[in-house]
This record gives sequence, C-alpha cells and structure tokens, in this order.
Amino acid sequence: MAGSEKKHRRSASLFIKYVSFFSVVEIISLSVLGWVLMYFVADSWEDEQKRNLFNYADNIAGSYAAMLSSSDTGEELSYSVICYTVTNAAQATSADIFIVDSYGNMKFCKDMADTDDMVTGVCTCKRHSGIKVPGEIYTGVITDGMMATTGKFNVFSDEDSFISASVVKNIDNNQVEGIVFAVQPLSEGLKPYLSKFVQNYVLAALAFLLISGLIIYVKTFKLTKPLRKMSEATKHYAKGDFSYKLESGGRGTAREFEDLSTALNSMADDLEKIENSRTNFVANVSHELKTPMTTIGGFIDGILDGTIDKEHQDAYLKIVSDEVKRLSRLVVSMLNMTKMDAGELRINPVKFNLTEQIINIFISFEQKIEEKKINVKGLERLHAAYIEADPDMINQVFYNLIDNATKFTQQGGDITVSMKNDGEYVTVSIRNTGKGIDSEDIDHVFERFYKGDKSRSLDSKSAGLGLFIVKNIVELHNGEISVRSEKSRYTEFSVKLKIDLMGGV
Repeated sequence: MAGSEKKHRRSASLFIKYVSFFSVVEIISLSVLGWVLMYFVADSWEDEQKRNLFNYADNIAGSYAAMLSSSDTGEELSYSVICYTVTNAAQATSADIFIVDSYGNMKFCKDMADTDDMVTGVCTCKRHSGIKVPGEIYTGVITDGMMATTGKFNVFSDEDSFISASVVKNIDNNQVEGIVFAVQPLSEGLKPYLSKFVQNYVLAALAFLLISGLIIYVKTFKLTKPLRKMSEATKHYAKGDFSYKLESGGRGTAREFEDLSTALNSMADDLEKIENSRTNFVANVSHELKTPMTTIGGFIDGILDGTIDKEHQDAYLKIVSDEVKRLSRLVVSMLNMTKMDAGELRINPVKFNLTEQIINIFISFEQKIEEKKINVKGLERLHAAYIEADPDMINQVFYNLIDNATKFTQQGGDITVSMKNDGEYVTVSIRNTGKGIDSEDIDHVFERFYKGDKSRSLDSKSAGLGLFIVKNIVELHNGEISVRSEKSRYTEFSVKLKIDLMGGV
C-alpha cells in the first residue's frame, strides 16, 4: 500500500504536468524576451546618450568659439559665461564636462563656477587641475573633428564611460583653440537606467504571469476534465460496472474528446453485452455439462448396481450415447471458437458435391423429422453442385442450420430447401415454418453466446455458439450468410459460397 502511494506521488497528474509545462514555457519566454528587450533598450539608450552628450559638447564648443571671436565682451565676463554653461550642462547630463586648450591642458571644468578660477580662467580644482589629455586622444579628436564613443577614458579612471568631444575652432581664422569633452561613467547613466527598466519589467512580468497562470489553470482544468471523466469511467469498467456513461462535453469541447467519449460509451455497451453473454454462456455450459453428466452417471450407476434390469439397459445406454455425443459437440464448438479467436482455424479445400452432402445431413435427421412429422420440400429439385471448400467445415455449417430448422419447426410444419447456381457462386437457402425470430433478435443471431428467447424449451440445450461458428466458417470461405424471418410464419437462412475457392483467394 505504501509503495502504491509513493508511486502515485511520483506520477503527477496530467493536469499538473500541463500547468507546470506551460508555466515553465512562459517563464523561459519572458526571461528571453526580457534579455532581448534589455539588449535593444540598452543599445538604443546608449546611442541616444552619446548623441545627447555630443550635442552638449558641440553647443559648448560653439559658444566658446563665439566668445573667442567677440571683442565686445570682457574677458572676465566671458569666462563666467563659459563656466556656467559647462556647469549647467554637467548637471543636466550627470557628466564630467571640461575644456582643454590647443595643447591638451585643462582650461575650464564643471567645478569652476562661483570660484576664483572663473575670474582668472585657470583651473585649480583637485579633480581637473594639472590634467593633460593624452596626445593620441587629442590628435584623434582633431583629426576626426569629433568623438562619440563608449570606452575607458584613462585620464580620470579605468571605468567604462560614454565619451563625447567637439573641436573648438576660431571663427575668424579657423584655428583649433581647444576641445570640449563630456565624459559620463556607465554606472551613473546606463546601469541605473537598466536597473529601473529591469525593475519595471519584472513587475509587469509578474502581473502577466499571475493573469496568464490563472487563465492556463482554468483552461487546462477545463481541457483535462474530459480525461478525468474518462479515467473515472475506465475505473468503473475495470470493476465490471459498465453502466457508467460519459456525457457530452458540451459546447467548446474538442472533437477528439467527443469522439473518444462516444467510442468509450460504445465500448462499455459492447463489454456489457460480452459480459452478459459470458455470464449466460458460463451458466448455460455449466448446466449443459451438468445435466448430461448427471444423466450419464445415474444411468451407468443404475446398470452397474442392478437397479436397471437387463431388458431396459439398451434403451438407457442409447440415452447415455446421445448425451455423450451432445457433450462431444459442445467440446468441438468450444475448440473451434478458441481456434477462431486465435486465428488458427485453417481450411483444407477439396472439390466435392455440396448437394450430396446436404441430402446426407437431412438423412441423419430422419428420425427427428419423422417424430415431428415435418415435411421436407425441395430436395428433389436439387441438382449436383460441385464446389471447392473444406467439406468438414461446410458439413458443420449445414448440420447446424438443418438442426436449427428441425428444432424450431412446429409439429407438422415444413422445411424447404432451394439452391441457385450462377456459375460463380452457389446459394443454398433453408426455410422452416414456425414462430420465427423476433425483430430485436434478428440482428444478433450470429453473435457469440447469443440466445434469442431464453425461455423457449426448444433452445434450452443451446450454448449460443452454433450460428457464431457457422458465420465464421462461411466468411473463412469468402462466402456470405444472411437471415430473414417473419414472426409466426418462417425463418430462412441463406448461405452463399464461391464455387472456385482457390481462384477467388
């Protein structure tokens, strides 16, 4: 019991697997989407930031160039305008903005506003004083006329930064007067931006997961509901309860589930019929075995102990012989049914006269026919009909049909035999007068274990296998068998057999 529970815990339900699978897919998809978006957002923001920094640097360079060419503004006032311009731009961009002269030496920086340096035009702050831009950087900017990139600006630190630069040229003589640099560490720009982006994205993703998870849960629960019902149905069927039926899933249910439900209901009906037939068959066979065996045992014991005198022994031995033959027929029917189920029943076709075989079978029933005063019609009109088939099997077919006809024909009734031969097929029909077959039974007469009117004494010794075996033998010969009946008038079985069996296989 403990092992079974442990195994059940290990085996998650289909519902849990579906929900888990779709949840994992969503999480992976959102994670991948987040990384992709973050990459494109970072790339786009980086381009925009470099462009903004360069615009600030370029505007300051333009202002400084204009100041250099103006003779109306005092030097002290000019320094003040440039310092405040640099300071305001640095505050707006969170960048380090400074101007170097034509030799790469520090000229103005963002920290000079409101200091004496703004008056003297000499930078003395701790960060920028004494700094000289390396020649390779200075030369590169002069050559290209600008700079807008991302990398390490080793003048101050080894931290990755946005770097923008614009050349200051004298408007009058177009000489290079200096360079405006704008340097913004990534940690002060991109990283905070991405951190905020990730925070917002995670919140949005969690909200999406919550909503979509609820939708997946409800939809999966609804989707697997038919499967749970089917699982419940199979448990009932396994216990032998075939009355449990699956209802239609209703609107929105997948067509495959509807088809499967219909198939399971049909299977339950078939299993119920088979189970009922099996139960009836076991009861019938048990009774059929018990009755003759009791009869045989009783009569033999009576003969052995002298209860039955010698004058009557032959009569009772005849009864014993009939009962033994009856048991033998039942055993043969059971063996044939088993071979059919296993696909092991094989035919041995030879050419023989079907008409002669039918007449001989009727002769074997002569005593029963005479006892019931049955009129056999049509034998005199039969012509020789040679067919290629297994004579023993065909004999079993017509023996069963003639036995049924004899059994169910009323006292003084008629059995009519007719034959048609079209050169390819021979069709033999055996009609008997009598009660006929009920309309609700006629479609089931060839089913295994089926017995129509179980209350009729005429059918009390039947196990319900005769016509089932007959049909299988006929179909094994590529033939057809059919039945017609009219209540209280007649029943007619028709067997259609191929004349040249080997030519048709």
